Amino acid sequence: MKQITNDKLITRNKKIGNITSILGIAILIGGLILNINPDPTRTILSLGALIVGFVIAQISTFFVTRFGRSPRFDEIIASNLSKLNNEYTFFVYTSPVPMLLTSPHGIWIPVPVSVGGEIYYDGKWRQKGGNVMLKIFGQENLSKPEKDVAAREAQIRKFLEDNLGMDSIPPINNVLVSLHPKAIIGNVEDAPTPIVEVEALRRTIRKVDRKREEEISPELLNKINDLFNSEK
Repeated sequence: MKQITNDKLITRNKKIGNITSILGIAILIGGLILNINPDPTRTILSLGALIVGFVIAQISTFFVTRFGRSPRFDEIIASNLSKLNNEYTFFVYTSPVPMLLTSPHGIWIPVPVSVGGEIYYDGKWRQKGGNVMLKIFGQENLSKPEKDVAAREAQIRKFLEDNLGMDSIPPINNVLVSLHPKAIIGNVEDAPTPIVEVEALRRTIRKVDRKREEEISPELLNKINDLFNSEK
């Protein structure tokens, strides 16, 4: 498998995560200090500092989770996909979506899911178990992955339509990729989007691609790859 990664963006966002982390902690500490000898003015300032510090901490968590930790989400997924042949190209932060894989049979959009507990689908995506405190702060909340999937596919379709025309859009496949070591995939038979453990991702892609009789022409595949590479 070939891989094209926007290292500059990753480095920049890692710095943003580190800076906002320090800034958020400093503001939270400042808010607590202001509350040591409270008066009406200091209480208002303390409350404001705590709110601002919490918001900045949430922003920091977003950047640190995706860009500051090692291995990153994209590194974990790339490690599994690395044994695909060179007809496949994995784009990391160079296309309109964070991660994208092109193949002779279409496009794959892997969407990371990093929550613990049991994940299942009963008309809605559900999560049972997991870390309660992390859920409260939004770090292990399953939320609504179908919205994320739909938004990413729409971005890719629009990008390809604008650059190649509607008739040149290849099949687009979405897959949720469970990355949490304590996640359990329950009954997802009726789920609108498949979800797999990261260890099964490459096998799933190969299985689906082998069933497809039609292939993208090498010329079109090269055009698509060039487009995503030029976004870097």
